[in-house]
Amino acid sequence: MSGTTVLTEKWPVLGRHEQAATWLTIWTDLGRAPRTIDAYARGLAEYLLMCEREDVDPVIANRAHIAVYVRELTSRPHRRGANVVSIDSGAGLANATIQQRLLASPFRLGR
Repeated sequence: MSGTTVLTEKWPVLGRHEQAATWLTIWTDLGRAPRTIDAYARGLAEYLLMCEREDVDPVIANRAHIAVYVRELTSRPHRRGANVVSIDSGAGLANATIQQRLLASPFRLGR
């Protein structure tokens, strides 16, 4: 079973978008570590779920759609509890985490 298959089982939304598997395979072929690929897959899955929820084609999403995603990332509570706040973002996710999540933007998916 390929790594991409495992990831699509973990995050079924990845299996609904053919380019998502291709994108993850490219990063795997470039020699990224398994935990890095897992983090990319998680971020990509979150982005694709937002696109589905907003009825947006992830490949042709525009800046306004990305802004919705960024607002969601910067306003979500930290998974370890409401009292944990990142110094970087002022919200639940650190700025570096938000930047990593944005790596899966449609500009990376479609091109």
